[in-house]
Amino acid sequence: MKIKYLGTAAAEGFPAAFCNCDFCKRARGDLGREMRTRSQAIVNGDLLIDFPPESYVHAMRYGLDLSAVENLLVTHSHTDHFYAQEFVNRGYRFAYRMKTPALSVYGNEEVGAVFEEGTRREIRPAVAEGLHFHCVHPYEDLKVGAYRVLTLPARHGNKEEALLYCISQEGKSILWLNDSGPLLEEVYPFLEKKGIKADMVSFDCTFADEEHPSSERHMNIFQNMEAREKMVKYHIVDQNTKYYVTHFSHNGAPFRDRMEQMAARHGFIAAYDGCEAEV
Repeated sequence: MKIKYLGTAAAEGFPAAFCNCDFCKRARGDLGREMRTRSQAIVNGDLLIDFPPESYVHAMRYGLDLSAVENLLVTHSHTDHFYAQEFVNRGYRFAYRMKTPALSVYGNEEVGAVFEEGTRREIRPAVAEGLHFHCVHPYEDLKVGAYRVLTLPARHGNKEEALLYCISQEGKSILWLNDSGPLLEEVYPFLEKKGIKADMVSFDCTFADEEHPSSERHMNIFQNMEAREKMVKYHIVDQNTKYYVTHFSHNGAPFRDRMEQMAARHGFIAAYDGCEAEV
């Protein structure tokens, strides 16, 4: 499987739109290297993870054919992860010769509510026919196109059932653990029981190397290390597993060189916009 990180920032982006802190001002001096857009990734060119407002920009920047995407996994309903308004343009006179006639969207109940609210005012019947929403809950074992997808609970507040995903195909597995605080303890035995051997793990690292995170909804590099140790204990990973960190906040000064050095010290790879991995 090939995965491409299209965006690697937290909700505010980097540099943040309204911010003039020293980090953001410095980042504006080298946007080509330092800019981080909101979180999104694509697997094998046909499976999207999240759909932020920058999805259009990501498609243009990386030459993606979004009409070829058959399935979309949404972690939760926050706008930086799910901008539903864009879907009114998928068809009718807004899009000709699409590669796939329909797009299936998977998410929790709140994602479904946002999907309906964000599209109902403008969506054309011909567009609506090609959009299918599937409400899912934690600990489901799904067939999503050519993939096996396990849904996992995220620790991301109590207003909705935020999700994480384990994506498998042809004996390879990716754990997508973003947006979330430290994993719930029952996640580890669940993955072990399901026989998951992760070839790649992508961690939320919003707080970078901040020693005392200010929220339980995200992780830092030290919590990533703790989670990795538990995965070893439960035989979910092995010596060949690749570990990535992403979803950086401007508060953590996520300059590319700094994040890469921080991650490498602890056996991780720091993702950046456009970063590619293959397992």
